[in-house]
Amino acid sequence: MFKRLAKALVTLSVVVAGIAVWIKFDRPIDTIVIEGDLTPAEQVAMQEQIGGLDLPGILSLDLPGFETQLQQMDWARRVDVRRRWPNKLVIYVYKESPVAQWDDHTFLSADGDILQLPDQYDQLPKLSAQLSSPRESMEIFRLLQQYAARQGLAILELTETAQGEWQVGFESGTVLHLGAVELEARMNRFLRAYVSIIQQQQRPVAYVDARYPSGVAVRYSEIDVAKFDALGPIQAQNWGQNTGMQQTNSNLTNGR
Repeated sequence: MFKRLAKALVTLSVVVAGIAVWIKFDRPIDTIVIEGDLTPAEQVAMQEQIGGLDLPGILSLDLPGFETQLQQMDWARRVDVRRRWPNKLVIYVYKESPVAQWDDHTFLSADGDILQLPDQYDQLPKLSAQLSSPRESMEIFRLLQQYAARQGLAILELTETAQGEWQVGFESGTVLHLGAVELEARMNRFLRAYVSIIQQQQRPVAYVDARYPSGVAVRYSEIDVAKFDALGPIQAQNWGQNTGMQQTNSNLTNGR
């Protein structure tokens, strides 16, 4: 009996001593360092996010839970938190970089995830879609840009209409109508025409319509319209604005 009581007292003493040590060393956190390739606005946003949290002592802090709370900011792809004795936290932020603008107030990552960012990136391409999701739109953008880059072209705008038709705006100011189907084939047809004809003429192009079964139509900024088959000889006529638009529409494929 006496031995059991003595053992219990020893155990209790160890527990009490452990609690006392924990309390002594579980100091309040008074220094937080944020590291990562962050802009000043992102630094401020992260500081505000941390300021809204109730932080316990340096030892009591649940690191995984704390990291999860910080990652609620959708642009923070990953957050790693480390304790530094006696009262310091170091937060490493790995952010998600935007690839394109989405509508007016949000951005898209390379995977098509929507990002709410504290900064503005007006120089990024702008994507908008009436039917497709952000992820689907990003997939189409990356595919088309991959083809365009081979000829030194940069896409600044990609738009989907309510009818599901895609329109591409290039850095040069040229607009490309691709329609709703066969986007890859139509993009390739446009690029063949661009290399063999459009680029050689060195005339400002208002838009190119690739919704033809085997060719494209070009409207130059001077309101000249040249219709030609990208795979054959050039056939060009100068149409007036109304006549040119009627001719273009009458030769479109049914599938758009």
